[in-house]
Amino acid sequence: MSLPVDVVITGFTPSTALMERSLAPLRQLHREGVVRSIHYVTWDSAEIVPYLAPLAGMPEVVLTRVPQPQAHGIPEQRGLIYQVENLAAALRLLPQDDSLVLKWRPDFVARHAFLRDKIANFETWSAVPENVCLGVAMPPRLFQSKVWIPWADANSPFFFEDAIFFGMRREVEKLVTPLTPADMAILADVTCRWYVHVVRYAKPFVSRYPLLENYLKHFRLFPMDVEHRRKIVPYLTDNGFGWHLLIANAWILHSQFHVDIGAPGDLSFYSNAVNRDTDWSQSAALKTAFPYDDPTMWRAGTKPGMAFPAVCRAFGRLMDDEWQKALFTTGTPDLPRDTLIALMENVARCRNGRLAEIEAEFYRGAERIYRSYRSVAPPE
Repeated sequence: MSLPVDVVITGFTPSTALMERSLAPLRQLHREGVVRSIHYVTWDSAEIVPYLAPLAGMPEVVLTRVPQPQAHGIPEQRGLIYQVENLAAALRLLPQDDSLVLKWRPDFVARHAFLRDKIANFETWSAVPENVCLGVAMPPRLFQSKVWIPWADANSPFFFEDAIFFGMRREVEKLVTPLTPADMAILADVTCRWYVHVVRYAKPFVSRYPLLENYLKHFRLFPMDVEHRRKIVPYLTDNGFGWHLLIANAWILHSQFHVDIGAPGDLSFYSNAVNRDTDWSQSAALKTAFPYDDPTMWRAGTKPGMAFPAVCRAFGRLMDDEWQKALFTTGTPDLPRDTLIALMENVARCRNGRLAEIEAEFYRGAERIYRSYRSVAPPE
């Protein structure tokens, strides 16, 4: 890899042992000359100081404390602001050159060989395919090279892993999401907390894919609760406009992202949410967040080479590129090519209003499902 590679670390973990495990492969890559710099960027708040103590013994890591931004509202709203501002602050520390940026968290652990190979093979996996597919000219590319993410969803548009990712600096900068009052209003509903993932990736693509605008506006209708998913997924996969959303999501994944969680154990995530009641001082007690706990099981449910199995699951986690690649290259027998081409043409040209009627009906139906779900769901 000829391009310099910089690592930016944001967030913190209550476990000093976990931080040491998380940063160990990054430090090794720095010593090997694979990584140019490692920047840990966090707030200047006094309460964070104890969690940063291990950095004193890590000369490869540059710690930068920046003023904590003013953020108001519920934790989900404040958390999104902190995420966006932290990434922006970290990128400002890097040289203004053509480089690769690995965004990391100290509660992720990776095998050294997995990260090394991901960096070394960037030019292989990052190549963006032609914009014309199956004779259809798709919207202009946003990214000129793909961005690596560990997982993505086949049936929840833009619900992708956003805690760690890797790509050209110019692409990573596009993921510094401009937030609006409308975004904060969506997050005011705690059932919409998954919006923090979706907004980072969806917003940059809205200008090229107008059908995403209403999807974001109506995001409250798609809570990631298993009981709601059992109702909304059959509706999504049996609805004409629903399939337009699914194909837009699949094409963007295929053409702009590289999905790869690796082999079991290559990546592990010990999230605060999963370990809310865990004794962080006991490393053996820490629990791995899904889908990192069982990528083999999630892969088995995808059934690449077929269109429907991946999207008909309650949660359509994708562990690699195989499902979306098959859709647009070899094809899938359960989604006829003529149908796929028609869906792609409508996605590419929906700005002319051709989908307006079925789009409006789709959200009316989603509203009915949501109201039914809320009428029987337990109170928050």
